[in-house]
Amino acid sequence: MAVHQRPNVVAGRGRPGWLTRETFPFESHFVDVNGTAIHYVDEGSGPALLFVSAGFWSFMFRDVILRLRSEFRCLSLDFPGSGLSGPAGAGRPDHSVLANAKILEGFIEALDLQDITMAVHDVGGPIGFRVATDHPDRFRALVITNTFGWPLRDYPTVRRMLGFVASPWFGAVNTNLNLLIGFTATSYGVGRRLTKPARAAFKGPWRSREVRRTTQQVLAGAGRIDPLMAELERGLSTTLADLPVLTLFGRKNDPYGWQQRFGAMFHNVTAAGIEDGNHFPFNDDPDGYSEAITDWWARKVALPNDPPMATRTASRRTA
Repeated sequence: MAVHQRPNVVAGRGRPGWLTRETFPFESHFVDVNGTAIHYVDEGSGPALLFVSAGFWSFMFRDVILRLRSEFRCLSLDFPGSGLSGPAGAGRPDHSVLANAKILEGFIEALDLQDITMAVHDVGGPIGFRVATDHPDRFRALVITNTFGWPLRDYPTVRRMLGFVASPWFGAVNTNLNLLIGFTATSYGVGRRLTKPARAAFKGPWRSREVRRTTQQVLAGAGRIDPLMAELERGLSTTLADLPVLTLFGRKNDPYGWQQRFGAMFHNVTAAGIEDGNHFPFNDDPDGYSEAITDWWARKVALPNDPPMATRTASRRTA
């Protein structure tokens, strides 16, 4: 089992005043990746469980990390210009899937993460898939949640939605009114179980208009990567085909049958769902989401020489 690594730690950074210990009960770590100070959470011990999403920030995995850190080393990073991470360099920043894949790759290398179980969500899917297909030796298993692994040309409704998000009109309105995160923080997004202080903490980074623009650019970029996604689809069904995979979807947010499509791509797939879950099932039902991961990992991923999993009762904490 890999030991914790803290290389290239960026000094002189801390949590902002609006982020209390009560709402975010984790230590904030920073590491330099390609010239950007990347904020990340690194909690617990055991097999590495890396949560990857983009456009949002590590706060949204708070409740599952609290439940899983007694059994896994839980990690999640904020991509450049998001959450508590630094901006993506001078000039015109690049928040594309390929640019963020380079950040994820550099993050994994900086911490020398090995034997990773990676949980990907939303735009984090294409980002994580790119890194996993390029470096399969570092990955042990995948958890796939409400994301895609193929070109979107066959899903015109999704393409139109992403095109709308990419439009200059929406960009101008969102920069001024923070529409994306205002909606995401409601009960239709991450906010179903958040207290009022926790909801305010989740929304904290988007006080900055630049962070609002970053989120828009990350999401908009997912609609312009069909050639990359065609390449990744081939890689998933060949290079990563034998990895243990858990598809763990919110049942209320899979209108196109993407969970079933993932099920046909791998040889060792377990399908599970959060019955009352939408696009952020780890927020809708953190207990069910966490239990699905631990039960699957014990049955499908753990090896005979792995240490036994800790009892789950110690991890049932809420903030």
